[in-house]
Amino acid sequence: MKKQKLAFNTPAAPVGDIPLESPDKLPAKIHNAYWFQGFNAVSWQICLGSPLILFARELGAPAVVLGLLAGLSPLTSMLQLFVAPHAERIGYRNLMVKGWTSRVMTLIFLALLPLAVGWLPNSYIIALLVLIMTVFTTLRGIATCSWLPWTTSLVPRSLRGFYLSRDRTFVNVASVAALAVSGLFLFDHSSMKAYSIVFGISFIGGAISLYFLNRVPDPPASCAREQKPRVQWLSLLHDNLFLRLLIFSMAVQTFVASIATFVTVFVRDQVQLQDGTILWLTAGAAVLGTLAMRPLRHRVDRFGSRPFLGIVFLWWVVYFLAWFLLAAHLVDQPFIVAPALMLLAGFFGAIYDLSLTRLLMNTVGDRTHSTEYFALHSVLISLMVGISPILWGLLLDTLRKQQYTIGGMELDGFAVFFALQWLCLGFVLLAFTQVREPSSSSTGTLLYSVFVTAPAKRITELTNRNH
Repeated sequence: MKKQKLAFNTPAAPVGDIPLESPDKLPAKIHNAYWFQGFNAVSWQICLGSPLILFARELGAPAVVLGLLAGLSPLTSMLQLFVAPHAERIGYRNLMVKGWTSRVMTLIFLALLPLAVGWLPNSYIIALLVLIMTVFTTLRGIATCSWLPWTTSLVPRSLRGFYLSRDRTFVNVASVAALAVSGLFLFDHSSMKAYSIVFGISFIGGAISLYFLNRVPDPPASCAREQKPRVQWLSLLHDNLFLRLLIFSMAVQTFVASIATFVTVFVRDQVQLQDGTILWLTAGAAVLGTLAMRPLRHRVDRFGSRPFLGIVFLWWVVYFLAWFLLAAHLVDQPFIVAPALMLLAGFFGAIYDLSLTRLLMNTVGDRTHSTEYFALHSVLISLMVGISPILWGLLLDTLRKQQYTIGGMELDGFAVFFALQWLCLGFVLLAFTQVREPSSSSTGTLLYSVFVTAPAKRITELTNRNH
């Protein structure tokens, strides 16, 4: 087969069924996408988040199983490589709706599983839990490749930051509601019925999300009907801008995102926080993530994504160092410091998610084979985030059995674990320095604008009003 030569800098023609009215306006009925994302967040925040990990931990699952549960979703995302070349021919709507409907149905079995505790050995229930989540994430992996190219085709380039800020606001508010309710039910985690109710809420949220998914505007006609020549996957890596962004994303997923599961274990086992408290803190993190959307709404389109990613990296340096100090018992008041770190992680995590997604949309969204670009990016970073929790979990299981003396300090396994995570930020920094975004500002310019220019402007306005 003759390899197709890709035109990396040639945007696809903006032809579609939905009248956008002008390049600077969002299409009609786009609010259905917000509501879909909101109710969908209620579902996945529970069935893929802290409640799932806490349930598995309550059953006595070891850290490697927790890592497996955390890694199932990204690992099954590899199915996008097989589905993406056919997504436009099948139709984004058709693929997404059918895949998401089947996905939601599996949550019925998850909701019933806690009721089997006492009737079946815990080892059997853990095996069934892994099986159910494997089916769930497989169906998700098949359908998810159509969502991002679908919304990218609908939203004008100049408004993608604005759109994503609203999108993430709905997701964060829904996450707060889901986690707050879950925390209320799971405050006393001795009852398995509480887990059944919480997983039932996940199913209801997913079912409601399907109503709004069916009302999201149709993708442009070119995306729904035009059949493009097959592309060689490796040829996509010849796109220099995409490759640099891909390497950075993979580094973040490998050395940063994988820590979330083990932070939950640390604050539960070492800081002695209750399950309900952990869920409420996760909900609070989503609240701060929502607050982060407001200042980002217009600034990210004006300054670019890269300077905000720089700010997030500075936060990671502080974040991992603080967890190390906590684990090494070098910081007093862990009941204050640990919750503060969990809350602030939601704020900066929201900034990272929006900035990276916008940069990806603007980098490859106008490419001829944008669906394949999105799929390859999702699969490769998902592969890393799927494997890394398992490997980190195996490492943590080994480290926790011993005490270490380093530099005159007595360190347990968690302290060494967090220290390794902090050192690995060097790889993330190296990858970040290679990321390119045309016409973006620097991180220093953004910080100067936020902390110097903006306050000075407000002071001047107040002074003029007083005179």
